[in-house]
Amino acid sequence: MEHDMASRRADWIDRQVAWIHEELLEGQTATILDLGCGPGFYSHRLTMLGHRCHGIDFSPASIDYARENNPEPSRCEFALDDIRHASLDGPYDLAMVLFGELNVFSPAEALGILQNVRAHLAPRGKLILETQTPEAVENTGRVEPSQQQHESGLFSDRAYLCRTENRWLPEDKVAVQKFFITELDGGPTREFRNTTKAWTDEEFIGLLTEAGFNQPARRTDWPCNTDALQLWQADCG
Repeated sequence: MEHDMASRRADWIDRQVAWIHEELLEGQTATILDLGCGPGFYSHRLTMLGHRCHGIDFSPASIDYARENNPEPSRCEFALDDIRHASLDGPYDLAMVLFGELNVFSPAEALGILQNVRAHLAPRGKLILETQTPEAVENTGRVEPSQQQHESGLFSDRAYLCRTENRWLPEDKVAVQKFFITELDGGPTREFRNTTKAWTDEEFIGLLTEAGFNQPARRTDWPCNTDALQLWQADCG
């Protein structure tokens, strides 16, 4: 993989998994909840380091890939579910939501997710959240319209034209992206929409505190190849 669109390149995933294992968990094996796990790239690697992992994602294709390439099914499992309503089991030593996933939820949904995670962590459990910076979210909303043709991709297995329109809503601190998809062999144009919430540091600290977490703080030593993302850590105890 030579880009970071749907997930990171393998070398950066390797660096971040090493950081989680060595810096955050100090080399000790742990039970890990991977929310928005995608194809399981992080859970697969963490399992190979001795951890037990439970990944949840709402994409059937991602979960199929994660299961088919699972290196240790006895210690790593994946569930197809919506993380807003999923049964989390547990308790877990670590929960993680990476690659800016939390920003796509409304404040009420984000709070509900975090409260549910808090209830399923061990007494000394940790949470890491990789969020999009406010500047990155606003920049997304201010991008000029664009149009691209694809042979196949996220929106269709057939060739299609994708027109993207963006809007920044300053009063809500939300970026709205609209994708208009027209398949080249005919058919109606379909519209998809994505909203991304920008959180200031103060708002995010307040969100984590309201969800029941202690000492929320940014980890500036998190290895990352973009300044559009940042890592937060919070603890239960």
